[in-house]
Amino acid sequence: MGAAALTSDGERRSRLIGIGLMTFSTFIFGFSNVLAKHLTTQYPIGEALVIRSGFALLLLLPFVRPRDLWALRHSDLGLHVVRMVLAGIEIACFYWAVSLLQLADISTFYLSAPVMLTAISAVVLREKVGPARWLATLLGFAGVLVALRPTSGALSAPAMVGLLGSLLYAIFLAVTRRLRGTPGVTMVLLQLIALTIAGAVTVPFAWQAPDLGGFALMAGVGVIGITGYFCVNRALQLAPASVIAPFQYLSIIWSVVLGYLAFDDVPGVATLAGAGLIVAAGALILYLERREQGMRDNG
Repeated sequence: MGAAALTSDGERRSRLIGIGLMTFSTFIFGFSNVLAKHLTTQYPIGEALVIRSGFALLLLLPFVRPRDLWALRHSDLGLHVVRMVLAGIEIACFYWAVSLLQLADISTFYLSAPVMLTAISAVVLREKVGPARWLATLLGFAGVLVALRPTSGALSAPAMVGLLGSLLYAIFLAVTRRLRGTPGVTMVLLQLIALTIAGAVTVPFAWQAPDLGGFALMAGVGVIGITGYFCVNRALQLAPASVIAPFQYLSIIWSVVLGYLAFDDVPGVATLAGAGLIVAAGALILYLERREQGMRDNG
């Protein structure tokens, strides 16, 4: 077997592992959302957040090397602060919305974040976005409107907060893209610090002493979350983003299945139709990116 064939087999194997890790991460995050929704019915949101994020932070610290932190001297520290603030507000929106909405609803809103990122990239980052991408972006927003069911009775406060969270997450992704030269472990570290602070500021106003089971559950959410982060990071190391990104849309399936099993949630037709439009928009954007990348490689 020639060297080229061996290389091809190795790349194919890496891509398959990357796809597997991304698929596993969607289940992990879906399961984490089930636990988060359960926790918010028993404990204050800030308390669940500070214990979950603080425990994950302790798990991450042994993997942080001095040179990872030293790399920050070459970064835009102000932009890192903005990213941390966005992370704190976004997670607060998510936790509050997920405590009141079905998992399928909140997942549908967050599926629109990559589509929103396209518009933000054009307006804020001045990236070139062609007509086809704008069409895909409009298709994604149409999906959001369908899922929202914008009538006077359906535009609830939780839905608006969930949509705000997805918008903030899209901006968070845009800022992350600007800071892509920063080591990944440092980015996760700063994000967990922000989430821990966001939860800690609420503790003086709302605290319910957790029993051992409650504390273990909150810590478990932290363990699951950081496992998901590592799965995504490793997947991106093993396979191109354009290959594994479509598999993130499996999250809507996990949300429907786990929401039904855990809470007897049955998503409405509008939610599923909106999710379908958003997935179609995201798939179109990914297809365009892969085609352009192929043209650049061949050119």
